[in-house]
Amino acid sequence: MKDQKVSAAAIIGLVLGIIGLLLSAMPIINNFAFVLAVIGLIFGVTGAVKAKKGRSTGMGIAITAIILSLLSLVIVLASQQMYSNAIDEAAKTVETESGKMTGEKTEDLLKTDVDVTIGEFTATKDEYGLDVTKLPVTVTNKNTEKKTYTIQIEAVDANGVRILDESVYANGLGAGQTQNFEAFKYIESSKLEAVKSAEFKIVKVSQL
Repeated sequence: MKDQKVSAAAIIGLVLGIIGLLLSAMPIINNFAFVLAVIGLIFGVTGAVKAKKGRSTGMGIAITAIILSLLSLVIVLASQQMYSNAIDEAAKTVETESGKMTGEKTEDLLKTDVDVTIGEFTATKDEYGLDVTKLPVTVTNKNTEKKTYTIQIEAVDANGVRILDESVYANGLGAGQTQNFEAFKYIESSKLEAVKSAEFKIVKVSQL
């Protein structure tokens, strides 16, 4: 028994387990830590088996190597899941914000971010007999921070065919701020009669 040496496998396993533990929470690098931990676990088990059979000493070192290696594996898997979730969440945020900027998230914006109220279109004559037209549009920023909105509105006939469209630009609306606009103030005389009986719809809303 006095001539027995400490298991080299146990020592190697302990070293690998320690290195794996130190690297286990680091992004990307923990892939290497995972490999080290697996190898460390194998050496730790080998050292424990040899110590149990009396071929060498170092059972405590072997057990420590096994524990450290297993702990490293757990941390690697947990941290990679955490990083993966963070990346997925960031990707969703980028996709959502991008969609808001391009108008792809119009329905979502109208539900949660901005309120757009379209009034009644009017067409009258001024003192010179010129047509005076307007469509009242009220825009309210429902966010808690300043936002800029571009609202595209179209006039469609009874068959749903677009007659013309126009955009309202609400620049730098503060939190909860409301601003009134007048759209469709300049309409070609050839389209005026059609616009008088048109239905006005919000086509797209983008946010900056």
